[in-house]
Amino acid sequence: MRTRWRTLLGAVVAALLTATTLVACSADEADGFVTREGRQLVVDGSPFRFVGVNLYDAAASDRYSCRPASRIPADDLEEQFRWLREDAGVTVVRFWAYQTYTDSGRDFSAVDRVVEAARRAGVRLLPVLEDGPGDCSTGEPGTSLAQADGGRYYSEGYRRPYGDARSSLRDYARAIATHYRDEPTILGWMLVNEAETSERDSRGRSVLVSFAGDLSAVVHAADPNHLVTLGTQGNGAPGGSGADFREVYNQQGLDFVEVHDWARYGSDTEALPGADGTTLPDPGSAECTSTSAPVACSFAIAREIGKPLVVGEAGITATDAAGRQRRADLLQAKVSAALTAGAAGYLLWHYSSTGTDGYDLVRSTGDPAFGVLHRAAAGL
Repeated sequence: MRTRWRTLLGAVVAALLTATTLVACSADEADGFVTREGRQLVVDGSPFRFVGVNLYDAAASDRYSCRPASRIPADDLEEQFRWLREDAGVTVVRFWAYQTYTDSGRDFSAVDRVVEAARRAGVRLLPVLEDGPGDCSTGEPGTSLAQADGGRYYSEGYRRPYGDARSSLRDYARAIATHYRDEPTILGWMLVNEAETSERDSRGRSVLVSFAGDLSAVVHAADPNHLVTLGTQGNGAPGGSGADFREVYNQQGLDFVEVHDWARYGSDTEALPGADGTTLPDPGSAECTSTSAPVACSFAIAREIGKPLVVGEAGITATDAAGRQRRADLLQAKVSAALTAGAAGYLLWHYSSTGTDGYDLVRSTGDPAFGVLHRAAAGL
């Protein structure tokens, strides 16, 4: 009788384990593409909100690294992603996927490794295709895209190779979007890091309007599965702030809005610069239509046009333990305020294996900023 009951119990346990395994597999397989419904990001019909970090040199390889001193070896990347996911609550990592990392789209192996490591760790990715300030890219170091091609990069120059690139940004965007069109690990495509320019078109609009409209159409045609955004600071940057910000992002081809929160155009000590607590300003006010519109105006404009908003960068310098705690306290207020005000995601600057400047968040220091992310993730 005991043997019979043991056999029955074993069968039940086996069935339960099998069912658990099937549930896990089904959940994994159902981990679909991130889409948009109004002001929300959505996955498989459920709202998707996130916190995460920038790791811009994630695709570094022996062929190219923007910052070799803090490069994470390719065989360590999955472990780093797992730690970020499990210990810091990170679900999205933003990184550079410029032509320098891929030999102008002829070799995607470095980005492939990032995608594979992220997929295994359960982290999504937000790749950026070009750099507005001109760092880590194919042009002359220190020369921004706004200065390139005689100041006409965003109206003309992006249609031809820039610097030592082999492809135009237009052709490169098509190539990388085609390569990864079936990869749900990628949240979406960010066309430029901090696009900004003073150039206007014949109608008096920022040329970022036509640039983003054209390039987003190219990407969506090659890849109908992923979201697309331009990539802007938003808060005070020429061509992409205030009324320009609204006109740029109020285009069908741009699926979500991006803004950065840096003291240069705002404040380290204000939770949401330009807001009254978490009460947003009037998007049609003189403040919010000006070229120096604060961060909160970008939130208000995103709400008005009905699109999700992501804070793609927020960084505060810290050089010692006391400074890191101060930074964590300030970032806690910023993350909480942004999420309360409706942000779909918030990404801190910048995760690194070794600190090379005061903005790095280094795991080995026990930086309390990771606790900020963990607590925010737990509340989403």
